[in-house]
Amino acid sequence: MPRRSDRTRPPGWFGFARGRGGNVAVLFAFLSVPMLMLTGAAVDYGFATRLETKLQAATDATALLLCQTPLTTSNADLNLLAQTAMTGAMGAGNLVVDPLVITNNPRQITLRARKLSTAFFGKFTGTTRINPGSAAQCATPLPKTFEIALVLDNTGSMAASSGGQSKLQAVQTAATNFVNSVYTDAAFSSATRISIVPFAGAVAVDPSTYRYASWIDQNAVSSYHWTNVLQAGGSGFKNRFDIFSKLQGVYSGWGWGGCLETLPYPLNVQDGAPAPSNRDSYFLPLLAPDEPGDASTSYAAYSINRNTTYYSFNSYIDDDNGNCPALPYGTPFNTAEGQACKYVRPQNAAPTSQNSSTGIPNGPNFGCTTQPLLRLTNNTSALKTLIGKMAPLGATNIHEGFMWGWRTLSPKSVFTDTNPPAAYASSADSSNATTINKIVILMTDGTNSWTPNPNSPNGSLYFAAGYFQNANGSNPNPRLPNTNQNVSDASSARNALDALTAAACKNAKDVNISIYTIGFSVPSDPIDSAGQTLLRNCATNPGQFYLANNSDDLIKAFRQIQASIGALRLTQ
Repeated sequence: MPRRSDRTRPPGWFGFARGRGGNVAVLFAFLSVPMLMLTGAAVDYGFATRLETKLQAATDATALLLCQTPLTTSNADLNLLAQTAMTGAMGAGNLVVDPLVITNNPRQITLRARKLSTAFFGKFTGTTRINPGSAAQCATPLPKTFEIALVLDNTGSMAASSGGQSKLQAVQTAATNFVNSVYTDAAFSSATRISIVPFAGAVAVDPSTYRYASWIDQNAVSSYHWTNVLQAGGSGFKNRFDIFSKLQGVYSGWGWGGCLETLPYPLNVQDGAPAPSNRDSYFLPLLAPDEPGDASTSYAAYSINRNTTYYSFNSYIDDDNGNCPALPYGTPFNTAEGQACKYVRPQNAAPTSQNSSTGIPNGPNFGCTTQPLLRLTNNTSALKTLIGKMAPLGATNIHEGFMWGWRTLSPKSVFTDTNPPAAYASSADSSNATTINKIVILMTDGTNSWTPNPNSPNGSLYFAAGYFQNANGSNPNPRLPNTNQNVSDASSARNALDALTAAACKNAKDVNISIYTIGFSVPSDPIDSAGQTLLRNCATNPGQFYLANNSDDLIKAFRQIQASIGALRLTQ
């Protein structure tokens, strides 16, 4: 008799149980098709995205490469270069580089490319090909015209070693490379001109060219002309050049070296030309006076009395001669220093190539240690010749170096006779291809320094601003900002020169001169934080200040500045 449970099961129950595995398999197979399509699509999409990113990067790089070619490059050569560069980046297989679209004035190049690739899961997704494309457009700007002043530190500390060569040798390499790069870079027009201003304690112009320049005080009208030579008229001297002539008669190297004193403030932080209405606006030829004592190539002692002896570090002729009677014992130091008669027939000349105490050659050009500056020119031979002649010697006067760099660019200062600088731009936007852009590149390895001499009533060595105390009893206050008066030591003197430098930088930026600064701060002779701040603030913006810790850094800084000035841009 059948069991009850068997009789009460629903009909077909066993059949369903037996067929359940087959139905699940059918359901899974049915659902796996869209899952595979989605997975395949994701894989193909990821591959396409990576391929497109790589293709775009290659297209961008190739476009920039194309726009760096000379403007004379033919369209055929440009297309060949595009194909070659893209193939190198992407491989030749299935790469399609469309013919370039090239327009002129300015030259713009549009590059389009595609990479044909087979989809891995095309049979499932219905997409059999992946053809990512990319496009980039570059512009070769019209060559711009620049006026660039290289203001280069030539002080004694530049003789120090940096990476197997002296710091000055590194500067010479960097400056030479800069000149070469500017005149081979298509971004710079052939009309671009460069000036070079070597500086130390003062800056020199060519003495033979500017001996009779109208902007120099030829007629001794400036109230500063006889600051350290008293009663000059009684000795027949019409100006400082007359004294140089007498001194050159006893030693050929004592003609005027071309250096000039700083103007009174605020003229010395501005770029205007001298005007007859202001007699103190004329430049004075730097004439370091013979300091009291017998002529010496080191230092000379000058006694006032038994208890007071001073020491001179630039006594290069005797205090007395046939025209100048012997000074009575006890004659004040300033009187001995300022007497004009000793230059009429100079006696016992003591020239030296290097004073054994100061390291600076003694004589009337004391502190005038650099090669004369070179005005704006595109004569690369002249530029590189001057760079090669530079030598390290003297103190550091960043202010005067910067100001003479600015004057070489100024359309209203002293270099306006022939081939003058262009007018100032109305805008500082260097992207304006029709504007002549003016740039100062200032490089120094140190800080402003005016050497004190506490063993003399002068209080200092002679400088472009005179002495702390001059022979006629005056001081440099008229040449310094109101907040930096009565300098008496190295610290206060540096602060005054720093203030002048900062004011000069600000005024130059106000007329749209772009300023780059480089601090050459090697570990063995670093520039302190105040010096770095001065240079950083002088630059047009912090990104235009560079700190070089070795020769390689310095050369790299000049290279980066050159690239920044003539940078190409990618448009898209």
